[in-house]
Amino acid sequence: MEENAAYFNARISAMKEKLFPMLTYEKMLLMELPEITRYISEGDYNEDITELSKSFKGIDLIEYALNLNLARTFQKLINISQGDIHRFTVQYMRRWDVENVKSILRGLQSGASSNEITETLIPVGAIKFTYLIELTKMNYDSAKADLIEKNIIPAGIDTLSELEYEMDKIYFQESLDIATDVGEKDLIRYLSLEVDLYNVKIIMRLKNAGADFNIIRKDLILLGKRITKEFLNRIKDLSYGETVNFLNKEFHDLRLDPNGPVTVSERQLEKYLIMFGERISHLNMFSTLTALGFILKKYREIANLRLIVRGKQLGIDSDSIEKMLVV
Repeated sequence: MEENAAYFNARISAMKEKLFPMLTYEKMLLMELPEITRYISEGDYNEDITELSKSFKGIDLIEYALNLNLARTFQKLINISQGDIHRFTVQYMRRWDVENVKSILRGLQSGASSNEITETLIPVGAIKFTYLIELTKMNYDSAKADLIEKNIIPAGIDTLSELEYEMDKIYFQESLDIATDVGEKDLIRYLSLEVDLYNVKIIMRLKNAGADFNIIRKDLILLGKRITKEFLNRIKDLSYGETVNFLNKEFHDLRLDPNGPVTVSERQLEKYLIMFGERISHLNMFSTLTALGFILKKYREIANLRLIVRGKQLGIDSDSIEKMLVV
């Protein structure tokens, strides 16, 4: 096991060296979209952009190339890992299976076309991408029935919102179970924080919309350490701004703006989680945290690149884009 872990760590170190440093993002903020495409294509994304350039152009080319590169990178991670690291990595990738299935069902229910739904999918996870494409061509009821038959989603749930909740809950519970079985205390800390911040997003979004707190409670997954029944009783009568200030006190170094947009706060929560994960991964060599640290770094790079190109396409100024980057 130690030999395998040492080999895995060496391979991860080599893969980390290919990731973009912060200076690269600063350069891209000064570029136009065609320049960004050319710059990206000269590095680790060359194969992906070259392969897709015959079918896509502009921002579509970059979006699909980023997704393809992410899928290939994470598949490589699965292939080179063994034992507990492999077990955790495979489970962690299931988050994209969950998100892809939710995107498909939402799209079908809203009447979106197969192409529109496919554009939202990220080809990462255990479910074959060809099967996901097949689902986008079905109607909602047929796709849901097929997913139930293949034991991908639970049966006996009527509404899509309830189904999404159950899928998320199953994913978080299985992830925490694996971390507990592996015995990685810091991994349990990370996953507990992840589910807590999942709940924080829901609390903030619904409180800001003026939802009844009993409705908010029903959407929460109480598997973490911070968001508990006691915690909820302390914030149930607070206003949105008061809730944000309370969260800032409860979570170390969390600095959400009670007067700012919820979308910006959600982005800050994502940064908070990623930075925490990267920090603890540095303290745990030769463990599942090695895999987690790289996954977060790679996902951070993809998220930053996507943010830059989307921001450029929408004409958002560079200072605003830079503030949203996860660095």
